Amino acid sequence: MRSIVSPVAVIVLLAGVAAAGFFLMQPPPGSPPEVWVVYAGDPGNPYVDAARDGVLGAGRNRTFAYREFAPATADRLEDAFANAPASTPDLVIVQDSGTWAGAADRWAAARPGTRFVVIDGEAASRPNVRTVVIAADGVSCLAGVLAAAAADGRPVAVLLGMPHPVMDAYRDGFTAGVESIAPGTRVEVRYVGNDTRGYADPAGAAVIAEDLYRNGTAVIYAACGGSSLGVIDAAEERPRRFAIGVDRDLSPLGPDVVLGSAVKHLDGIVQAAIEDGLGDAFAPGGAECGLADGATELVLNPRFGAYGPIVAGKRKAAEGMEE
Repeated sequence: MRSIVSPVAVIVLLAGVAAAGFFLMQPPPGSPPEVWVVYAGDPGNPYVDAARDGVLGAGRNRTFAYREFAPATADRLEDAFANAPASTPDLVIVQDSGTWAGAADRWAAARPGTRFVVIDGEAASRPNVRTVVIAADGVSCLAGVLAAAAADGRPVAVLLGMPHPVMDAYRDGFTAGVESIAPGTRVEVRYVGNDTRGYADPAGAAVIAEDLYRNGTAVIYAACGGSSLGVIDAAEERPRRFAIGVDRDLSPLGPDVVLGSAVKHLDGIVQAAIEDGLGDAFAPGGAECGLADGATELVLNPRFGAYGPIVAGKRKAAEGMEE
């Protein structure tokens, strides 16, 4: 098992093929608390990478032992829960977003002595569970404003990883933002896949994006995790075609075509979840955060900074969508 040790955090990031620091023994007396982080995807997915930054941030402030799991290691995660001592782990962070289909509630019910923080998942009324929902409709509204401004009357689209209630906020917020400044603009809605594999299929996303761009779509809001790389590649192949990323600032990956990114500050959310979960600030129940709280933000590519005033003019309305 690896430890993250203050003040310098040391972690080896795996490619999602094995659980990090995997062992099934009782930690020795006096050992640091143990944190398991269950990710919604594999490295390279911006949503996952941002959460990992939060683990590193927490490790700069305190010492704890750490294991990570991804969908590719779901079988090992179930084995770990089945074989770990009742007091282990101290804290489990579950990045859900539809990936784990409510499994966190089952795990929490079986391990009442372990604290759970579920991010972007279903609420569970248990004394050892805290649920944090990051509202996406407000920041997606601003993405729609940006898309419509750049499209200048041409159609726009939102490409989602898969059909899921969590993703509806991206679709609805984006559509509302487009309508707020360019009523009547055609908004296409497409999905990369029908399950979580839609978040890790850049080739499939590229095929869809190429079709959209070829048929006149000017901007695609790529709310599809690691698949968004395919959208950026497709935009680079045609003039005056653009993309908007999610979760992290993706403009360095396509400086000429990425207008901006609807960023979720998952790093801070995960860091706070670990620090609170291992301390006295842990409180069961649910919490929601979003644009007004600074949990999300539309980060403009400086190259397209001219659209900044248009986006800023719609911020209050976008925040109102989350009330």
